Amino acid sequence: MRAILGAVPVTGTVRVGGRDPYGPARDVRAIRATTGVLRQGNDLVLGVSARLNILMATSAAWRASDWLTVLTGRTPQRYADRLDALATRHGIRDCLPAPARHLSGGQRQRVALVRALLSRPRLVLADEPTTGLDPVTAAAAVDALTTLADPRDPVTVVVATHDLSVARRFPRILAMRDGRLVHDATDLDESATTEIYGTT
Repeated sequence: MRAILGAVPVTGTVRVGGRDPYGPARDVRAIRATTGVLRQGNDLVLGVSARLNILMATSAAWRASDWLTVLTGRTPQRYADRLDALATRHGIRDCLPAPARHLSGGQRQRVALVRALLSRPRLVLADEPTTGLDPVTAAAAVDALTTLADPRDPVTVVVATHDLSVARRFPRILAMRDGRLVHDATDLDESATTEIYGTT
């Protein structure tokens, strides 16, 4: 995943929407500006509100008036409608004023997802999105990722996981072994898992 953002050295070629994450600074900025990241463990700032955690995803584009609005505990108008719609869709609207430390694991994961989506990304990278979650919360997190496709607001979702039940929920499954792509298909049967993990 870090290779997609140009964050680690690679051999070969990487392209994201035709742009080179290892190329000119304008390409790197364009990729990062249109990519939402859902990190393992969700990495929220626990001492501030869910709302502020979400808004921080857009801070690189804030104007002076946006900073003032955020510092007074409000949402800048240009983000208000989208934040409200996303928070409602993902069931965290009532959680927005609460400090992240007071939220359950599932609520934190949904806050992190809304944060990743607020800036209207074309690409969402989700790194082990179910790690540390109970089965019900994990299933809800995967449900949220699999329902991101919206013809009015298209987004590509790339999920890194070691959980085969999670991988099977997505329409395309790619698997790596020893740094090589060994599987690229729409399903994952027993023969494919042997190819990926080898015989035991």
